[in-house]
Amino acid sequence: MTRAMAEAYDRSAGAWRRGPARLYARLAGALLDRSPIRLAGATVLDAGAGTGVAGDAARARGAARVVAVDRAPAMLTAPAVVADLTRLPFRADAFDLAVAGFVLGHLREPEQGVRELRRVSAALLASAFAEDWTHPAKRVVEQVLAGHGYRPPPWYTAFKDGSERRLGDPVRLETVARAAGYAQVGVERVEVTIGSLTPAALVAWRFGMAHHAPFLASLTPAVREAARLEAERRLRDAPPVIVPMLVLGAT
Repeated sequence: MTRAMAEAYDRSAGAWRRGPARLYARLAGALLDRSPIRLAGATVLDAGAGTGVAGDAARARGAARVVAVDRAPAMLTAPAVVADLTRLPFRADAFDLAVAGFVLGHLREPEQGVRELRRVSAALLASAFAEDWTHPAKRVVEQVLAGHGYRPPPWYTAFKDGSERRLGDPVRLETVARAAGYAQVGVERVEVTIGSLTPAALVAWRFGMAHHAPFLASLTPAVREAARLEAERRLRDAPPVIVPMLVLGAT
């Protein structure tokens, strides 16, 4: 994760909790339901934890201890460690399971991050967005914000065109895990139905994303409110949110 990306997530922490966290919590639940090991009594590393929804899902399934790690300290809640996923401050085999929810695509070299996760945990559970996924809320909010001067930050453009797209393919995702030394690797495509969200919830989701929230914070309250109302109006007939995600389980 680049410094610019980490800073954007740091600045988005409040907006993230008000919007995207709701959707990501549902995705985390579907992810943890597919753990390659028994979670009851397990010690779990929530890698790239953000606001900790994957760790919460692990605790709900009986994990004895969860440690969160992320480069954006404002996103974290205790117990947590601020660190780079490619240089984790933990001893070898410190955890029973490493969970990496939608974080590997944020790394310039995902293989390096997976090797480090393999060092600290014999089991890995990771997710990535399938590369063909979209929803009208994404397009509408981009268009509305562009009308107010928004341009995607360079870190986001590089991320979308690079490692995220690469890991959105099941074969490529599996290859990264095998290259890190995991012997048993499986990738499953899972359709997670979030359901019908109100226009307000759809806009809160997109406004809270790290590539949008810092820009929105730079606008005056009146302009920000006008953008919100315009986006909500254009999303009155939006379809339900159904997220195709890839789930990697490895031991």
